[in-house]
Amino acid sequence: MPYAVVTRAPEDLALYASLLAELGLEAIAMPVTRTEPPRDARALARALGHGFSAILCASARAARALADARGEVPLPEVWAIGPATARVLAAAGIGSIVPPHARDGASLARALIEARPDVRRVLVPRAEDGREDAIEILRGAGIAVEAIDSYRTVAVDPGDPALARGRDALAAGAAVVCVFAPSQVRALDRIAPLRGIDAWFVAIGETTAIALRAAGIAEVAVAESPTPEGMARAVAAVYSPAS
Repeated sequence: MPYAVVTRAPEDLALYASLLAELGLEAIAMPVTRTEPPRDARALARALGHGFSAILCASARAARALADARGEVPLPEVWAIGPATARVLAAAGIGSIVPPHARDGASLARALIEARPDVRRVLVPRAEDGREDAIEILRGAGIAVEAIDSYRTVAVDPGDPALARGRDALAAGAAVVCVFAPSQVRALDRIAPLRGIDAWFVAIGETTAIALRAAGIAEVAVAESPTPEGMARAVAAVYSPAS
């Protein structure tokens, strides 16, 4: 069975593997990054409860950071990107608003602005050195934003044994590579230069697709929604067992 290399940890692979198997692909986990605590582990907890109108969570990791920092503090409405992020929040007892057409932080910010023109202060838990798109869009609409570094994404060492199956699959000629964040694009390029990989590249959203194109991948399929189902549909659009 042809391979689909998926730049996620093995424990996050099950649903992707099931959907990709329906397309005739064996999913191989290649966790090219890992998450570490931020340099200031208490920053998000200190920020909560300071009169925000909304909280914007543009990733499941940001949602986990919010859940961990919450304590007993009442939260304003929380805006989440996609069902995976909403599930993390729900598991911590936090309800969320999930705009159906939000595919990345920027489109999530626009959805918030459109639905809530009265919002004046927004808290954004995010990755250290994360993208500024959503923050700039919110500020451009006159909203005061406090962006808190809530986790760090760190590239895994190229020699890490957890990468071995993915590296072997790429060397054997993987049919598809599924990527979920710009940080993963950079990390994967360090492990296996992207220009040397002869495979279809599929991105979870446009932000990741932009990073892939900047790294030299001209053709990138982009998921219509940041979900396993969205990724599977994007794969199906470019790959068939006969391709």
